[in-house]
Amino acid sequence: MATPERLLSAPIPGQSFTDTPRNYKWERPPQMTNYEEVTRHYINKLADQDVMDDLSVLFDNGMPISPFVEALTTTGVSEGLHSIDVSLLVGPVIHAFIKAAMLEYGIDARDDIYDPNKDPSEREKKRLMTSIELALAKAGSEDRTGETDPGVSVLSEVRSTLIEEGTEEPEQEEVLEEETPQEEPMGDTSAPMQGLMAREPK
Repeated sequence: MATPERLLSAPIPGQSFTDTPRNYKWERPPQMTNYEEVTRHYINKLADQDVMDDLSVLFDNGMPISPFVEALTTTGVSEGLHSIDVSLLVGPVIHAFIKAAMLEYGIDARDDIYDPNKDPSEREKKRLMTSIELALAKAGSEDRTGETDPGVSVLSEVRSTLIEEGTEEPEQEEVLEEETPQEEPMGDTSAPMQGLMAREPK
């Protein structure tokens, strides 16, 4: 949800033209341009027992796969690993890989959640953030850090991306009912409309 503070801190139109060129990683040529190379990068990154153990905590709690894959590939784009176009191509492959891996854990992970009456992107990002926080808290209680555990490292990267996108902790939303204005009766519409000056003299 866009707050006034977030809108005021957002960049103004044309601000990128005043910054130093190639100042950010995503403004430079990507490190990997080949579809197969990028796919192999993510599969090797996820195909780790520690990573899968931590991911199973997310998906066992009902977290769908799609928001996680989107956040993971967005992290790759922001780090300059590949372009957005490549992330759209490798996304379904990563999704299928995670789906199959979770079945090995006995978890039938949900693919996606879509409700036309809600904003799925913002709600699912908040839910993903909460799930990651729980998984990181569990890892912290077991003295596992991003330097010693690759699974914690992956979750921390995705969490950082969500924070950069402005995803906040989910709060209980207040449902405000809009008052429907009541239209005043127009009276007898069959009679011709006459103004005050249209009265006939007596």
